[in-house]
Amino acid sequence: MKRIFLSILILAGLLVSCDPNRLEVAKTYPEGEIKAPALASMPGVNVSQANYDENGVVTFKWSPADFGMETAVNYSLFMTNPDGKDVRIASGIYNTEYEIDYKSLYNKLIGESYLALPKGATHSVPTYVTASIGNDYYVVKSQPVNVEFSIARISTGINMLYLSGDFNGNHPDRNGIEETTSGSKKYEGLVNMKSSVAANTFRFREYTYAGSNEGDYYGDNGGALAKGGNPIAATAELSYVKADLEAGTYSVETLGGSIRLCGFNGSWWFGSCPELVYNEEENAWIGTAEYQSGNFRISINNSWGYTFGPKRIEDLICKDGSDIKIYHNNIGKPILGGDANFKLSSPGTYTFKFYYESADCTWHLAMNLAK
Repeated sequence: MKRIFLSILILAGLLVSCDPNRLEVAKTYPEGEIKAPALASMPGVNVSQANYDENGVVTFKWSPADFGMETAVNYSLFMTNPDGKDVRIASGIYNTEYEIDYKSLYNKLIGESYLALPKGATHSVPTYVTASIGNDYYVVKSQPVNVEFSIARISTGINMLYLSGDFNGNHPDRNGIEETTSGSKKYEGLVNMKSSVAANTFRFREYTYAGSNEGDYYGDNGGALAKGGNPIAATAELSYVKADLEAGTYSVETLGGSIRLCGFNGSWWFGSCPELVYNEEENAWIGTAEYQSGNFRISINNSWGYTFGPKRIEDLICKDGSDIKIYHNNIGKPILGGDANFKLSSPGTYTFKFYYESADCTWHLAMNLAK
C-alpha cells in the first residue's frame, strides 16, 4: 500500500514539474481518502421480446471516483450471479455511464459463460462498478446495487428442441438442438452432456416462447419418441442428438473421441491435426497451435461424419479475437452451397476454444493470439 501512495506522490511531482506556472497542482490523497464511484439506483429492466427485437439500450450510470488527481479513470461494470461469481459485463469505460443493447444484455444475463440466469423469471442481481487509474494503482469498488431484471423467453427466429435432464439440472431451455428445416419438426445437434452424475437421463422439450407455457415433454415409449414419454438414458458425454417429432424417432450417439482442427496447415490426416482438450473448469475444449496457412474445420471422433464449420460467408476468414458460431456440415451446407472451412487472416500461434453458449444455443469456436 505504501508503494501505491508513493507512486501517486511521484506522479504528482511529475505533473507539477511539467507545469512551471503551477496552473494545476495534483492532489495526493492517502488511500483511505480515495473516493469510490457510486452506482445509481435504476428502475427494473424488462428484457422482453419487443425490447430484444427493437434492440434498444439500457444505461448504467454512476458518480465519478476521485483518486486525488486530474487523470483518466478506467471503470468496469460487474454483476454477481446466484452462485456468488462476479462477472465482468464491460471494461475500459472512461466516462460515468455505460450503454448496452438488449441483445447483448440478454446474452450476458442468461449465457452459461456469463450469469446463467433462468429465463421466464425476474432476478435481483447485485451490480457494482470498479475504478482504477492504472494496473499498478489502487482499485476501488462501489457498493453493490440490486437491479431487477425481468427476463423473457425470447425467440431468436430459429426453432429449437431442448434437452432437459440430469446433466443440466433439468433446465428447461439451456441445451437446444436446431430444427434442420423450418416447420419440419426434425431437429439435430451437438449436446455436451458431460457431467458428474452417475446415471444420466433426459427428455426433450418442445419449447414455446409466448406466455408462460414451457412446452410439451417428449420421451421414450417402447423405443419410439412420444409426448409425455419416459426419460431417455444417455451417457454423460458429448453427444450428437437427432429427433423427429412427426415420425416419433430419435437417436443419441456418444462422441468420446478426439476434437481436432482438421486441415490445419494443409494436413487433412486426423492424426497430425492439432487436438483440443476438454477443460472442466471452463466447460470447453481448448488448445494452442501455430497457424501458417490453409483452411480447417472442427472434426470429432476422427470422422468426416462429424465436422463443423461456419454457416455465414462473412465468417469464413477469421482473425485474432474472432468468436464464430459453427454448425454441423449437414446444417451448414445449404447455406454456403458446400463444406465450410475456416481460414485465419494472418499466421501466428493461436489459442482455440470450442464451447457451447446457452445464450444463443449454438456452438462457438473462439481464436486468440497466444499471449
